[in-house]
Amino acid sequence: MFGNADDTTASKPTPPHTVAADCVPHVLCSYLFELAGAFMSFYESCPVLKAELRTRDSRLLMCMLTANTLCTGLGVLGIEALDQM
Repeated sequence: MFGNADDTTASKPTPPHTVAADCVPHVLCSYLFELAGAFMSFYESCPVLKAELRTRDSRLLMCMLTANTLCTGLGVLGIEALDQM
């Protein structure tokens, strides 16, 4: 999910387009679940706050973008996201 060389996401419709066009909210649920799992694996294997400055900044950006994607996706489904766990 995070940058697989074999992944041709440019030719695939994004989950929001699929959900809207086909009225299939389970597609968005699956996408969000996979994204959360991939992020958890990343977070467990790559230190964020203890990394060098440039690496830390890029990892913090990935954390922020992932959080925004999850929050937006959950909002589309009518689920309020927690501020922190």
